[in-house]
Amino acid sequence: MMRKGPLIAIIAVLALLAAFFGYRSWKMAADRDLAAQRAAAEQADAERRKEEADKQAAAQAEAARLAKEQAQREAEEAKQRLAQLQAEQAAAESARQTAEDEARKAATEREQLEKERAAAQAQAAALDAERKKAEAEAEAARQAAEQKLAELEQQKHDEADREAARLAALKHQQDLERQMILGTLLTRAIYPNDYKRREHYYLRVDMINDEIKQQAAELAKPAPIK
Repeated sequence: MMRKGPLIAIIAVLALLAAFFGYRSWKMAADRDLAAQRAAAEQADAERRKEEADKQAAAQAEAARLAKEQAQREAEEAKQRLAQLQAEQAAAESARQTAEDEARKAATEREQLEKERAAAQAQAAALDAERKKAEAEAEAARQAAEQKLAELEQQKHDEADREAARLAALKHQQDLERQMILGTLLTRAIYPNDYKRREHYYLRVDMINDEIKQQAAELAKPAPIK
């Protein structure tokens, strides 16, 4: 009969070996399961990372597209703003040039107006001086004319007085002469004895008296005004 001690030792060794290989098999299976889980997890994580990367790439592509469109829009807007700015600058330059031209024209017109105003003032002063001179000359002429008229009026008055005195004296003289002439009228106081001679005498007296009356009438006429 074998001894129990070595048998137990062998059984123990076999048990240990069985346990070792069983643990090893379990361990290997567990490691495989763990590796498979890790691989699955890593694959899922890789797929997730790939999905995220795809999403990120798509987002980046969309962002790039949007950025490109935005850049294009901004470039177009910038181009439009540049064109508008250039147009505004051209309009401003044209307006500035027009303003400068108008300013030069206004300055020229203002200078011309100043010259015309100075000439007008000088002409007005000359005309005013001429007017004052003409007024003074007219006043002097008026005073001289009034003086001359007064002298003429006085002269006419004196002449009229002298003429009236002359006419009065002449009339008085004429009246005296008329009375003297009328006093020379012949009468028919003579009566010739001969009838024929008496008629002839009366006729002659009448003729002489007619002549005397005619002279008296001529003397009685007003003297002509000299």
